[in-house]
Amino acid sequence: MKSRKKNHRNLKSELINRGKRISGKTGLPPGSLVHIGKVLTDSVTVRMTEFNKDLCTFSEVKDLESLRIQDSNINRWIEIKGLHETKIIESIGEILKISPLVLEDILNTEHRPKYDILDGMLFLTLKAFTLTEKKEIQVEQASFILGKGFLISFQESNHTWFEPVKSSLVNPSGRIRLKGLDYLLYALIDVIIDRYYEVIESIGDLLEDLEERIFENPGQELIEKNRLIKKGIINIRKALIPALEAINKLKRDEPELSDNEEIRYFNDIHDHIVQLLDYLDTYRELSAEIKENYLSNISLRMNQVMKLLAIITTIFIPLTFIAGIYGMNFLNMPELAWKYGYFAVLGLMLVIMITMLVYFRIKKWI
Repeated sequence: MKSRKKNHRNLKSELINRGKRISGKTGLPPGSLVHIGKVLTDSVTVRMTEFNKDLCTFSEVKDLESLRIQDSNINRWIEIKGLHETKIIESIGEILKISPLVLEDILNTEHRPKYDILDGMLFLTLKAFTLTEKKEIQVEQASFILGKGFLISFQESNHTWFEPVKSSLVNPSGRIRLKGLDYLLYALIDVIIDRYYEVIESIGDLLEDLEERIFENPGQELIEKNRLIKKGIINIRKALIPALEAINKLKRDEPELSDNEEIRYFNDIHDHIVQLLDYLDTYRELSAEIKENYLSNISLRMNQVMKLLAIITTIFIPLTFIAGIYGMNFLNMPELAWKYGYFAVLGLMLVIMITMLVYFRIKKWI
């Protein structure tokens, strides 16, 4: 329960209110490299993994010119963390002959997920949703370029998403070592998609907690949290739907994948995205039900208050009537001179009140 409440507090702007930012590209020609988005790491780092069936080495690239050296027998995975230093990204693009239009999309971290083939290179960009150690939700863009003999991955932060993939690469009999860059691309995408499950499970926990609390103590704070969660669900759907389109287009347009068994793995990613969308649809419906339950609960409580007030008013109507009669200042009112008149009237009022309460009880109105 405590962790769920903590998740409520940490459902912040990274998931809900990324907002529209000024691009700073007004007036610049197409292909101009300008970083758009938050800076999530102090510096840009470039690492390279070289592998084939017989070897696997990891190194940090100090001299970008070393990226020109190519061995047709070795697969290269170039891992770039941080996008804010555009000169480095531009230099890598020049060395590996990557189109400026592709680099422009990579540096625009507000870009929707997409797939394209340009200059013989496969380009894919996705949104990565992850939970930090503090259970805060972080959103960033991940992009991939698959060329002849190399695969480049771009990410905004220095997050260690792909460490499990590197661990698999160390294994000489692992599938990645045997299958090459196509399978490596699948493995990297699969890691990102798997992270969605963790985030969506967290959203499910939040909704379950809200569903319980909405009946115990409904308040405006809970309905506001539900509204934020619903916006989060919508944002994740906005990332997954174009991602599904991109994967479908990749399977359809990439002949090398359609001619070998790697297509099965991308079908698996397709199925995972469809499943995630189903979860989100379920949680969106649950969020709508929570709002309806909140409104119904508030309406029920209001009706109970109104019912109580109506009963009290109904009881006091005859009492007020009697008090009104004896409050008139007529000279000839015999009961006023009676010794027990005051007590008789009070007793009559008490009998009327008890009789009405018993009647209401019989009718199950109270």
